[in-house]
Amino acid sequence: MHIMETDTVVIGTGPGGATVARELAKKGKSVVLLEKGKARDWSVGNPLAYAAMYDIRRSRQGILVRRGITPGGSTMIYSGNAYDPPSFLKSDFGIDLATEVAVIKEELNIRPVPDHFYQHYPGTRRLVEAAGELGHAMKPQARFIDSDLCDPHCDRCLFGCKRGAKWTARSYVNDAVDAGARLVTGCDVREILHVNGTANGVAAETDRGPLAVFSRRVVLAAGGMGTPEILHRSGIKGAGTHFFTDPMAVLLGEMREGPGTFREITYTFADESRKGEFVFGNVGAVNAFVAQLAAKNISSWPRGVRMKKLTGMFVKLCDEPSGEIRADGSFHKAFTPKDEALMAKGIEAAKAVMVQAGVRADTIAVAKGIGGHPGGTAAMGRVVGPDLQTAIENLYVCDNSIMPVSGGTPPVLTLIALARQFAARLG
Repeated sequence: MHIMETDTVVIGTGPGGATVARELAKKGKSVVLLEKGKARDWSVGNPLAYAAMYDIRRSRQGILVRRGITPGGSTMIYSGNAYDPPSFLKSDFGIDLATEVAVIKEELNIRPVPDHFYQHYPGTRRLVEAAGELGHAMKPQARFIDSDLCDPHCDRCLFGCKRGAKWTARSYVNDAVDAGARLVTGCDVREILHVNGTANGVAAETDRGPLAVFSRRVVLAAGGMGTPEILHRSGIKGAGTHFFTDPMAVLLGEMREGPGTFREITYTFADESRKGEFVFGNVGAVNAFVAQLAAKNISSWPRGVRMKKLTGMFVKLCDEPSGEIRADGSFHKAFTPKDEALMAKGIEAAKAVMVQAGVRADTIAVAKGIGGHPGGTAAMGRVVGPDLQTAIENLYVCDNSIMPVSGGTPPVLTLIALARQFAARLG
């Protein structure tokens, strides 16, 4: 068995874990950073990312969940959209992230992609116009994107970014390592070590054999699915319940005339008027088609030969925390009646926009239940307190699992801000 010692061990390199490790290492603290996946750069920016970086699971009830298992976590394969923290963090738990959010937005240049990107986006522009004609407002989305580096006709954010235009937590991992943190990849953490109710390290398996890391404190940031598995195995009661996924429906249809959204960036415009229930917006043709493949909508597959005429939209649901992650990694997740009703309303609205934009109604296919933001499984008020500490002293959680309910929108900005504030408290 290999043994390491450190002041703080951080498990997971997504936005929460990478930020905590970076902030502590920059202060000269001893940090060991553990990542289950490996850094496979060869797959970044192409569909091979699905094989090299994605972990895709499906519940028995048909809900599909995607996450990134690699340094940088799911930020390697996210769209790069940035939303402010949900209001309940401040109102219910007294966590005010306004200062951190303002600093992060400035540092990472978070803003909507410039208007000139859309001059050659006829499909997306038509969707935005059609939405307006029906009384909706699809507005530009703030993003973790450097527009000077971004290729406006790439639309491969979900495969990773070859050009480095999209911010990912991997950059924070690199910053942490440069500041002295020790990174171990291919490291599967099995349990938290604790004595007399106080954490003192972790036990893990690696390609080189068993690993024990002894530390003064442990920060668990393995994500909404990985974190509860480890908590289960470590004896924490209540972990894994109240699972939500922010599931999407992705629609694909064929234009009667003119071009669709081929080679137009996904998730650049959205209607947020019903945020808290659902949001809907545009999807590039390739990503909308891939969603149909993932959902096994076989009838839509032949349309791939007419990719330039295809148009996509999404509906992202704020789902109820009704699922469960088990100790073996299996999970239960289904739509509740309320979820079904809200998703139906969102799909109806998106279909109407597509038809108004010129999509043939009889060609519209819908891939339902594609989850992207697993969380709720180690929630504040149930598993951790507002200080993010569990029932085991000096064991903290800092990822989307601590959110008690779905925000229905991407949580990355919230998690970076939360992790910065948390790391400042740790000192």
